[in-house]
Amino acid sequence: MTHQYGAVASAYSAFKGVIFNPASKEALSQLVGYLQQSGQSPELLAEAQCYVDGPHELEFDFNRMCIGPYKLTVPPYESVYLSRHRELFTEETDQVADWYQELGLIPDGGLNEPADFIGHELEFLYCLHALKSEYTKQGHTDANIELDRMANEFMQQHLGKWYQAFTSGMEREAKLKFWRLYAIALRQFLSSQLTH
Repeated sequence: MTHQYGAVASAYSAFKGVIFNPASKEALSQLVGYLQQSGQSPELLAEAQCYVDGPHELEFDFNRMCIGPYKLTVPPYESVYLSRHRELFTEETDQVADWYQELGLIPDGGLNEPADFIGHELEFLYCLHALKSEYTKQGHTDANIELDRMANEFMQQHLGKWYQAFTSGMEREAKLKFWRLYAIALRQFLSSQLTH
């Protein structure tokens, strides 16, 4: 994995890839590449390398926690954590969608996930940082200031308000060590972005 758009965009890309497709060898290889290049989470790196050739067990555990068909033990949706009655498709979902539209993005409807799905929120932040990297290469500092503002505000108003509960839930509910370590690494990375 290259750092084509910088280290921050690479991290978002690696973390979101595993969320979107936990059984993907490519997504897991991307996470491994990011962890190797960044030097972050050597224990997660070692665990991830064990699954590169057969990640299906990861999908089963992820689905059990986050997708269903039974009660979700770790819902991957902002609205569940921020709404009073742990509901889906609330005002928070609409607010997140408005952020995406401000950048001209629309979540992939084929995934059947609402806008406040954690994978979409990570993807949005990846896009902001990838665009920032491109604008930096072109010398557009005004655009970079705006993209930084957007990333910081989005973290403050949305993902920053619920990632701790999500990652703590995953760490607690995961049967596989991989997901516990992934939750810790994601929480550490997002914490660094929130204080950035």
